[in-house]
Amino acid sequence: MTRLIPRIVRTAAAIAALMLLAVPAGAQSLFHRAENQVQVALVKVVRTANYTEVHLQTLAALKSVCWYASGENSPYLLAEGRRFRYLSGDNIAACPAQQDYANQAVMVLRFQPLAAQTRTFSLVEGQGGENQMVDPASTKSRFWNFLRVKLD
Repeated sequence: MTRLIPRIVRTAAAIAALMLLAVPAGAQSLFHRAENQVQVALVKVVRTANYTEVHLQTLAALKSVCWYASGENSPYLLAEGRRFRYLSGDNIAACPAQQDYANQAVMVLRFQPLAAQTRTFSLVEGQGGENQMVDPASTKSRFWNFLRVKLD
């Protein structure tokens, strides 16, 4: 019996840890407009153990939109001095393909998971987004950046 108790405790601890991972994603609704008067807002963030999901909503009809899935212009989240890379998305076109969006359309981008304690992050559209922040006149394309997004 005494040998059985430690095994039960270990098993219970493992089950508790797995249950924590299975908890439904924490979702937060918010409204954070893009920089440079781009007609898009970050409206929802879903955090799971596997990814951080960002929902972007158009505030006007937009034409010829695409996202770089890889390379220097691939979007990333910046938090606590670290970049969290893009993983996948829904209702988006991978460049060079392009997609038009009606007003109020929603795009979903998934990134590596942010740490649970993270309370502020920025979504930067790769090198182009970085350059645009430094010198907006130097970029020919419009990049979408969402700076200092606050989480609960």
